[in-house]
Amino acid sequence: MKKIYTFLAVAIVSISSFAQNTSNLIVFSEDGLKFYLVLNGIRQNETALTNVKVTGLTQPYYSAKIIFEDTKQPILEKKYVPLTDADKVPQEVTYKIKRNNKMVNVMRFFSQVPMTQAAPATAEVPEVHYNTEPLPEIGTTVTTQQTTTTSNGNNGNVSIGINVPGLNMNVNVNDPTLVEGTTTTTSYTTTTTTSSSSSSNYNSTPTKPVTTKPTTTSASTGNCGGAYAMSATSFNAAKQTITNQKFDDTRLTTSKQILKTNCLSAAQIKEIMKIFSFEDTRLQFAKQAYSKCVDVNNYFLLNDAFQFESSVEELNNSIK
Repeated sequence: MKKIYTFLAVAIVSISSFAQNTSNLIVFSEDGLKFYLVLNGIRQNETALTNVKVTGLTQPYYSAKIIFEDTKQPILEKKYVPLTDADKVPQEVTYKIKRNNKMVNVMRFFSQVPMTQAAPATAEVPEVHYNTEPLPEIGTTVTTQQTTTTSNGNNGNVSIGINVPGLNMNVNVNDPTLVEGTTTTTSYTTTTTTSSSSSSNYNSTPTKPVTTKPTTTSASTGNCGGAYAMSATSFNAAKQTITNQKFDDTRLTTSKQILKTNCLSAAQIKEIMKIFSFEDTRLQFAKQAYSKCVDVNNYFLLNDAFQFESSVEELNNSIK
């Protein structure tokens, strides 16, 4: 029996190592609205929830859709949800559903941490291992029945089944001490019913997983289609020139002059934003610089340069 425990321990360690190479996505509703989370066209949660955590995500980005249980709420779509940082390190990324200043529900980036710092599972946040098989269409009732038979009376031969997300194993054990025993058969029936009110909002046909970098929009391409960001030497010189200006107005004017003939990375744009003294100036520059950013998929990095959440929201609305 010691060999069995050793084998199981090794399997668990292997699963943990695999998990470090995957990402998590958490989506929660600030107002407590129940919803279904759809990733790459496949619904993840069987019943509508207010907080969903999907684990085992192997791609750097996914397309997400929010379908509310209340059909009066419009469907939310976010075609590009990054789950790695600029260095492609897997992250646990959190988005929240909230009402904007127009009282319309939107899906907004909230936070992210490396997977090594991800919080352990809790009963309050249901975890769903990434589902690649389409669930029944919203509005159907599915009845399942399962019979499990265990036996320890077959001349000491015992079969142990292990079912862990991402790993299925059967371990056969021959132990003379397990000759006598009983056979137990357990059967049960469960019924899962999803809300029929949302059926009109959901297309059960899955789309192909996103495996390539998405094409940037015309706004993000601008004059930088296929161009590179400023070199470190050129950027440092430009940054120093901006810093030498005494007022935010002249700093902003100088920054715009630099944008006319150069392209920047999201990290470089964030560095320039930090030079400005006022929130409004940072926001103006962030809006202006979007069309000259070579990696708009990392534009969320700019959020940390703002003091107020309203600025983050206004920027997001301007670059949709």
